[in-house]
Amino acid sequence: MAKDVYFNNVPPNRDAPPPKTVRRRPAERPDEPPPQQGWVEFPYQGWDAAPYYGEDDYPPQPEEQELTPPAKRGRRAEAEPPAGSSRRSRPPAAPAYRQSTPAKKQKKSPPPPAAEAPPRRKRSAPRPAAEEAPPKKKKKHGFRRFVAFVLLFCFILPSLIGYGVYKKIISAYEPVAMNKSGVVDQSSLMHSGSVYNVLLMGVDQADVDSATRSDSMILMSVDKRSRQIKLTTFMRDMYVTIPGYGETKLNHACMYEGPQLTIDTIELNFGVRIDAYAKIGYDIFIELVNGVGGITVPQLDETECRALAEEGVHKEPGINVYFTGEEAIKYVRIRHWQSDFARTERQRKVITLIIDQAKKTPPHKLIALAESIASKIECTIPKNDLWKLALSILPCLFNEIKQQQIPADGTWSDATRDSLMVLLVDFEQNKTIIKNFIYGG
Repeated sequence: MAKDVYFNNVPPNRDAPPPKTVRRRPAERPDEPPPQQGWVEFPYQGWDAAPYYGEDDYPPQPEEQELTPPAKRGRRAEAEPPAGSSRRSRPPAAPAYRQSTPAKKQKKSPPPPAAEAPPRRKRSAPRPAAEEAPPKKKKKHGFRRFVAFVLLFCFILPSLIGYGVYKKIISAYEPVAMNKSGVVDQSSLMHSGSVYNVLLMGVDQADVDSATRSDSMILMSVDKRSRQIKLTTFMRDMYVTIPGYGETKLNHACMYEGPQLTIDTIELNFGVRIDAYAKIGYDIFIELVNGVGGITVPQLDETECRALAEEGVHKEPGINVYFTGEEAIKYVRIRHWQSDFARTERQRKVITLIIDQAKKTPPHKLIALAESIASKIECTIPKNDLWKLALSILPCLFNEIKQQQIPADGTWSDATRDSLMVLLVDFEQNKTIIKNFIYGG
């Protein structure tokens, strides 16, 4: 016989009456509290105790009523005829919703007059279909923003910074007045609005204020149209006419009355206008070369090495020979072992090397160098024109520097005048060469 199994091993009390549980009815009156919410706990009576609910536990249910469909309207609402009878023989019954006596018909009021409709516009002839324009492409502003960025950080900001540096340098610079003597009619000279001519004069002594002969005369032309710097060297031994002193060597003009007479002499003999000049002594040249870190001469031959050895500078012939400022001044003044043409060629070459080396020099060193030289140099460029000239030179530094010597090859001859070795020059040919070189014909 199977053994009974009870929950928790407790047999149920079958003789005990089942507990009566009460569940609240829904509220029947407005004043009665709402029914209890939540769970209702029932006492445990054993696993086999069935729940018991009293008769009062449930609300009374309404009595079931027979639902009848609503009466149909119209002819379909007529009662169905009994079986075996004809539908036509029986008159139709009146519907329940109609009155037994017909109601009096009310007179209909005439409808209000209709408002006049606005005249319809005549439809114009259809326009010919225009050719569909291609869709416009959206403008891309990325390139414009890039160009603005380049202009801002490559040109505008450096210009502003450069102008601030210029103001600092210009405070130590005092230009010298350039007084035209009136010996030469300026309107008859070769000139152009896009070319600015500055005569660079190197003197034999360190003191630029002392009266001495000019050792070198180089006309630097800044061509803003072609963005080029052109160097024209005037040989100092040319036999020229000096206003007020007659015919003699060109370098004597500086010793007589200084740079202004030298300018008048060049303008008178070669017909080119000179806008300003800069007089440089040996000490400024040495400081300039050392300020850019020295120069490297591409080629040095044995003749130049022998001439340098006489001046106390010992160099070996070869390529890429380095020179300091003190050595470079002796290099550009070599003459005894070579002609004056080779000497002026070295001068132009050294100026080109200084400019190339300045491109590689850090800006702070160039600024310090400019501040130091500004108070020592004798120059006639006005302060207002100096900034414009600096901006014109900047784009020219990226192009090759052109060079020309006067007198040109084939336009001169050696001669002796007043016990002086001079160069007799064909001035007309050299005027044409200067015009073509500086002004492009």
